[in-house]
Amino acid sequence: MNRIKFLFLAVYLIFIQSLFAQADQLYNIRGTVKDDVTQQALIGALVYVVNHENQSTITDENGDFRIEALPLGRHSLQVSYLGYIAYVSNIEIKSGKELVLNIAMKEESKSLDEVVITARAEKSKPVNSLAYASTRTFSVEESSKFAGAVDDPARMAQSFAGVVPTDDGSNYVSIRGNHPSALLYRMEGIDIPNPNHFGDVASSGGGVSVLSSQMMANSDFSTGAFSAEYGNALGGIFDLKLRKGNNNKTEYTFKAGFLGMEAAIEGPFSKKYKGSYLINYRYSTLSLIDKLGVDLSGVINYSDLSYHINLPLNKGGHFSLFGLNGWSDQGIDETLEDIDVEKGALDHRFEGEFLSNMSVNGAKYTVSTNKNGFLSAILAYSTTKNGYKEDVNTVFRDYTFFSKFNLHNKVNKLSGALSFTQKINPNLVLKSGAFYDKMGYQTTYNEYTNANEFTNLINNADNTSLVRAYSQMQYHINDKWSSNFGIHYANFLLNNKQVVEPRGNIQYTINQRSNIALAYGRHSQVQPLIVYFLKGEDGSLVNKDLDFTKAHHLVLTYNFDINTHTRIKSELYYQHLTDVAVGQGENSNFAMINQQYFIPDFALVNEGKGKNMGVELTLERFLHNDWYYIVTASVFDAKYKTPTTDWLNTRYNAQYSSVITIGKEWVVGKSKRNTLGFNIKNAIVGGQWDTPIDRAASQLAKEEIRDESRPFSVQLKDYYKLDIGIRYKRNKNKFTSTLSLDLMNATNSRNVGGITYDIQNDKMIEWTMMPFVPVLAYKIEF
Repeated sequence: MNRIKFLFLAVYLIFIQSLFAQADQLYNIRGTVKDDVTQQALIGALVYVVNHENQSTITDENGDFRIEALPLGRHSLQVSYLGYIAYVSNIEIKSGKELVLNIAMKEESKSLDEVVITARAEKSKPVNSLAYASTRTFSVEESSKFAGAVDDPARMAQSFAGVVPTDDGSNYVSIRGNHPSALLYRMEGIDIPNPNHFGDVASSGGGVSVLSSQMMANSDFSTGAFSAEYGNALGGIFDLKLRKGNNNKTEYTFKAGFLGMEAAIEGPFSKKYKGSYLINYRYSTLSLIDKLGVDLSGVINYSDLSYHINLPLNKGGHFSLFGLNGWSDQGIDETLEDIDVEKGALDHRFEGEFLSNMSVNGAKYTVSTNKNGFLSAILAYSTTKNGYKEDVNTVFRDYTFFSKFNLHNKVNKLSGALSFTQKINPNLVLKSGAFYDKMGYQTTYNEYTNANEFTNLINNADNTSLVRAYSQMQYHINDKWSSNFGIHYANFLLNNKQVVEPRGNIQYTINQRSNIALAYGRHSQVQPLIVYFLKGEDGSLVNKDLDFTKAHHLVLTYNFDINTHTRIKSELYYQHLTDVAVGQGENSNFAMINQQYFIPDFALVNEGKGKNMGVELTLERFLHNDWYYIVTASVFDAKYKTPTTDWLNTRYNAQYSSVITIGKEWVVGKSKRNTLGFNIKNAIVGGQWDTPIDRAASQLAKEEIRDESRPFSVQLKDYYKLDIGIRYKRNKNKFTSTLSLDLMNATNSRNVGGITYDIQNDKMIEWTMMPFVPVLAYKIEF
């Protein structure tokens, strides 16, 4: 009843604001136009706003532009420059924030007398101009509207083809049937640790992203056959870019809601200097959601601090500082089922403590080496800390708790990255670079057998390094054919395992509206660092010599632009995995690509294989005339095998997924200054696979025992989730306020996350994931 009252109140608050109105006021936009490869300013580019007479200008000697006296709302901005592909963007002018654009234009490969500048936008084209197949731009302005995303980049990406959520309560995703840890995060040109609160050891997800979407600029998201500059990843790449703070005036953002409080400040250091800063801080206890009746299994706290400081230098150089720091902890008090037990049976109750901290802080220097050359150097220091302790209550112990296991894991990493890009001519671009990661680790992992005895599996502190290098070439053969070839090298110095990875793709432009591309790449990823330090009975490191897990990716892509704002895209892919880490003997069914939590307590060998294959279809309308949609459908198959098994389902072989994401905005109010938005995301996904429980063996052992003779032979129920988002944005003369309501899992679908066994009552119990969760928030920008 309380939830129903809350929903009526929230919807009433959103609609009641639309009764207010005020007089019209005009606003300005400004920005910079540069070459997408060399970062050189484009002087004299024509910038204009469609359907607004006399609202045009040209860029100055620094590539800067400014357009004044524009009304609030959405507009179409176009940029034209001789010899470059026209740039088209849907922009929104708000009263609370000055719109500052950083526009990168792609040089046309044809000779100047053949160039025909058109106004067709390449809105899905990656920020990285050297990426082709299975890569798209991640537009923060558009995707932040997605229902259920709650400003979390990983949740936003769940609307894209091939991206499957694995847990309602977190932002873990499986890409094309791969393990969630196969996703690599990169920020500002350097690989970073898992940027999520409540992240597990060796994972790439968590409960909430540490990075707020308010910090992000348009970024790239890749789902396969990555270009040569990316390495140590098998499934996907999230290449994040941070936006620059306003270098003209100081601006503030405050946000409060059920997920906590957030504050941001950005602005210039002085009026005479073009440097800027952007700082964002969040804090949450999730106590409001808990009071609404949502069981969070204990007390949850998290906070994070992120920043981006930009310091332009003389003679074209640029220096920046960036940081992402998150702290999260949870006190767990969990009961899988409230049952009456008698002494001699196993209860389902456990308590625990969970700690997950991460940080990455770095400096970046970029400079133009000549008219067509660009050098980038990055140095960063990161830390990941995980701690977990679980106490189990069994009536064998006279109803008292005893410790089951504890884990303390800390990884410090000093990272360096160097890259050089040279545009030889409009048809030929070369890029080479190197990465060096010096990793120090401290790991302790104990498993307790009873209140007084335990086994120490890992107790190690040491350091090692991962060295990588790459070189790639983009060549436009003619106006129809273009290609990108490269090679990536990696050496894991702990055991001196090395890998050489050729990459390549070729694209054929059929006509102005359509193209087809074929991409191949060999990719590899080291095992989670903690796996290498498992001790055997003699104290030796039994997994020290594990090799990279490797994969061959092959992707065929077809893209057709129905019009300037709508497209159809299809991809056919095959991935062949080799050197998959698997168990031996009685653990011969185990494979790391299925592992959910923590690490195995036995030795592994690189003798497993895997294969993922599928087809994806996307129908997408980019935001135009105040509405958008993304309709995706994926059919795939993900299998693995060990030396002792036939091909088996992987845990994440959902087999199909279908997601519809759609949104519409209406201009409301007497003065037409305010907007009301309604967004929906509907996802239907096949269930994950699990190993069945051996009921007889469990009763005999008085604990849950799986039937390892039938690994991953039981498929869980299909996953269904409906998210609804309502947003009311109000533009006053000096500020913009937004009242938003996200109804996550609006139908309260109880998606099954797994099956456990109730020994006392001799029955199977399905444990379910996140129930219906309303997220109300209010944001003000000024």
